[in-house]
Amino acid sequence: MFAASKTAIIRAGVGLCRAGGGRRLIKLLVTGASSQVGSALCARALTEGMSVVWFDDDILNGLDARVIETAISRHQPSYVINTASYSVVDKAQTNPQDCYRDNHDVAQVLAQSCHALSLPLLHLSTDYVFSGDQQQPYKEDAKTNPVNHFGSAKLAAENVIRDQCAAHIILRVGWIFSAQGNNFVLRTLRQLQHQSDVKAVADQYGCPTYANDVARVLIAIIKQLSCGIEVWGTYHYSGAEVATWKGFAEAILAAAKTHGATQADMIESVNSEAWPTTAPRPAYSVLDCSKLLATFGIRQRPWRSGLVKVIAQVFKQSK
Repeated sequence: MFAASKTAIIRAGVGLCRAGGGRRLIKLLVTGASSQVGSALCARALTEGMSVVWFDDDILNGLDARVIETAISRHQPSYVINTASYSVVDKAQTNPQDCYRDNHDVAQVLAQSCHALSLPLLHLSTDYVFSGDQQQPYKEDAKTNPVNHFGSAKLAAENVIRDQCAAHIILRVGWIFSAQGNNFVLRTLRQLQHQSDVKAVADQYGCPTYANDVARVLIAIIKQLSCGIEVWGTYHYSGAEVATWKGFAEAILAAAKTHGATQADMIESVNSEAWPTTAPRPAYSVLDCSKLLATFGIRQRPWRSGLVKVIAQVFKQSK
């Protein structure tokens, strides 16, 4: 369940941005504004001169279509961006009903509301909609076959959006990391600082993805949509360069060493069988991002540069 709080709208910032050759206000309504991507998106949108409002989570918790539609209508956004998600993969495996509710049911109500109000809906999804059985990057039209409840709930959310809101962008992303929240970078950093033996899985492949880069991509898409380019559908974005969790952990270790001593000097390699988790993971969830480049001209950025920024921010905050 999303955490409840007292007010329906937390904050609004107002500005103007250029679109279609003239000055036009772009107003975003963001759900999941406290998430890794949500917070990065709100911050970036404000610096771009856009107006931003976001739902308090108790609005979504209610799943009342009339309340949500009324709240959206009152603020008259140009776009609704859903970054809210039940994304703790192992917890989702033991709480599938909550996961399905917070991923599928919320997406359904938002899709219905956006359709009724003739508003575009941008929705974040995941590489975990794929099984991981193939050994080449997944394109948007590749067969989906999730191996855990989280992936199944996210796929169900995608399908209900496609069915109920024609004007939509579904953006599947890779392994999200930032300087906040519960993510692999922060968990690994804590281990490196307090343990001499740190292990990471070496037989699962994907693409680490900096949350700020996802925010950049969403803003770039919105700007082009605001110019009248209506290319609705599903797209992929991840950081450039394939990695295993072990390779990702080694990059975290190297970056951390530049800021001070760590207890661990190396990352020990383990395979998935020796590292059991509550929820299975796809062995290969690399995304092909060529459609995003061909349609919007948006290129992938190296996740390593984002990682350096995150590590520096974490160490700065800890001083």
